Amino acid sequence: MNHKRKMAVSVVLAALLVFAHGCSREQFGGLGIEVPSGGGKVSAENPYTIVSVFKGGTGDLAGLQAGDRIISVEGTPLKGKQYDYIVNNLLRGKPGTVVTIEIERGGETMIFRVLRGKIVLK
Repeated sequence: MNHKRKMAVSVVLAALLVFAHGCSREQFGGLGIEVPSGGGKVSAENPYTIVSVFKGGTGDLAGLQAGDRIISVEGTPLKGKQYDYIVNNLLRGKPGTVVTIEIERGGETMIFRVLRGKIVLK
């Protein structure tokens, strides 16, 4: 199953869980990027790569790009970490807070400080 399909399945499952609990939407602080989720694990052969960046989102404004490989978040290396752990414990957070991300792009390592924006799933 490809990353886009996994993300779509994860979003649908999240929406179903929210609906089942009587809520019409889920809100959280995020970076406005689409990344792999589910049970995958980061390794040298399976880097954690940004799938897409939402135009006008905080990730876009910070300069993140689709294809960027995220190496660490807040100094925590991602190698060996589960995808769901990365999303739920490192990337998401309180809207208005800043997260430091180390990425690799074209063989060059870069550091980005990205503001978490309010993300609403309907």
